[in-house]
Amino acid sequence: MKVIKRDGRAVDYDRAKIKAAIELANQEVRQKERATKEDIKEIINYIEGLDKKRILVEDIQDIIEERLMAIGRFALAKTYIIYRYTREVARKQIEDDESILRVLKTENEYANAV
Repeated sequence: MKVIKRDGRAVDYDRAKIKAAIELANQEVRQKERATKEDIKEIINYIEGLDKKRILVEDIQDIIEERLMAIGRFALAKTYIIYRYTREVARKQIEDDESILRVLKTENEYANAV
């Protein structure tokens, strides 16, 4: 299965990334709210069972959220959603910073040429 990244690149599916993401979120919640190894395995099996040739990274993240809520891990799902949103904001900030730097560089090059 290929995962379509936000920038449009297609990369090989890697179940370890899903496991790592859920385990990171697990560290932020109380023990009784954590997904078990079996829960994580079931989520991964669910995604792989969709038998898609290509899937968007956002769709994988949506499925993880849905499956966490389906097994009653609401605090964990919330933590995962907040992490996902935080990463999105950080990516947007980086994009904005890069755009500003391109504008400044262009203006500087223009000023030096005059």
